[in-house]
Amino acid sequence: MIEASEYIKGLVSSIDNSLVGSYDSASGKTLVCNTKWARVGKEITDSLNRKFKITQIGYDEFIIADPVSGGPEVLDGTCYLINPFFITGTKKATNMEWTLADSNLENRLPLIWLLEVISETGYGRGSSLEKDIETRLFFLDETDPSQYYTKDHREQVVIPMQKLMLELLKQIDEDRMYQSVENYRYKTFSRFGVEQETGVVENILDANLSGVALELTLSRYKQNCKC
Repeated sequence: MIEASEYIKGLVSSIDNSLVGSYDSASGKTLVCNTKWARVGKEITDSLNRKFKITQIGYDEFIIADPVSGGPEVLDGTCYLINPFFITGTKKATNMEWTLADSNLENRLPLIWLLEVISETGYGRGSSLEKDIETRLFFLDETDPSQYYTKDHREQVVIPMQKLMLELLKQIDEDRMYQSVENYRYKTFSRFGVEQETGVVENILDANLSGVALELTLSRYKQNCKC
C-alpha cells in the first residue's frame, strides 16, 4: 500500500510550472494571462534556459524581467518558474529536514509542506473509492518583515501562494485517479509564525515566511476502477 504522502508528493511534482508570455516592445512588458506563483525578485527561465529576474508584475496581466546575465535578451514565449519544494512531517522534523536540504534558501522556496499527522478513511470492496485523505498543506514563500507592511506581505507573497494553491487544486481535478474537489478550506497569513497581541513572536519554520494554509479531503479511486 502506497503511503498517503507519496500520493500528494506525486501531485505536487506534476504541477505545471510553465507560463506562456508575449513580449510587447512598446511597454517592455511580457504579457501573461496566468502568472501562477511568479513574484517580484524571483528568477524565471525561458525556453533557451536563460535566466531572468522579475522586477515588476501585474498578476495575470504582465511580467517585467531583466536578464540575470545582463544581456539584451527579452522574456518571450514559453518560460518556467522554479518548481515548488515539497516536504512532509511534523513541525520539528520538517524544520530540521527542510533546513538541511539545501544551504541556499532560494532552492527551498516556494515550499509546499504537508503537515503530519495524516488521517485516512479506507473503503471496502463495494466502493469505487480507495481512500479519503484528510490533509493540511501550507504554501509558503519568503517575506521581508523589516521592509514589508501587512499590505506588502499580502500583495508580494500571499497572492502568489494562493495562486500556487489553485494550481495544485487544478492538478487534482485533472488527475482521473482523484475525485474532483468540490470544497476546501483555506486561510491566509501575512506572517507564518506564533502570534500574540504584540505580533508574531516566533517563526514556525526557521525563515521569514508568508502564505496560505489549506485543509482538504482528497478522495482517491481504486487503481482498477472503471469510473
